[in-house]
Amino acid sequence: MPDVVSKVMKINLRARSRERIEHLLVDLLGAAPGPDRGANTRGDFEGACFDVGGVTFDVMVPNGPDSSLARAIERYGEGIDSICFSVDDMDHTQAELATHGIEFSSLEEFRGNQVAFVSRKDACGISLEFIQPAGEGPSKI
Repeated sequence: MPDVVSKVMKINLRARSRERIEHLLVDLLGAAPGPDRGANTRGDFEGACFDVGGVTFDVMVPNGPDSSLARAIERYGEGIDSICFSVDDMDHTQAELATHGIEFSSLEEFRGNQVAFVSRKDACGISLEFIQPAGEGPSKI
């Protein structure tokens, strides 16, 4: 099944404080700041990317105490939210995972990209995100 994923795209992190996670990533680990995404149009958080040793960390900080991300932090704590993989063909990825009993919990389009998640319960407690960038591979969306 190695042709399901083309690469690890990024690791998404939940954090209560942007300053605190930025201190860890930039000051202590030497991260290079990447794009600041500001308020995310899909959720109730602000985001910014950081590169640590060639790995992109996408930091998500809740916009308010009642946001869904704030509730997720209360439930799961700060830390890794999900691991995101780039795929060339979302339909193929979905079909291959399904043959092993792993189903997408969501599949939608966001800014021209196909985005899918696998539930933590199907993936050893890890939230897995799959993105097929706009213009790549077949699409049913």
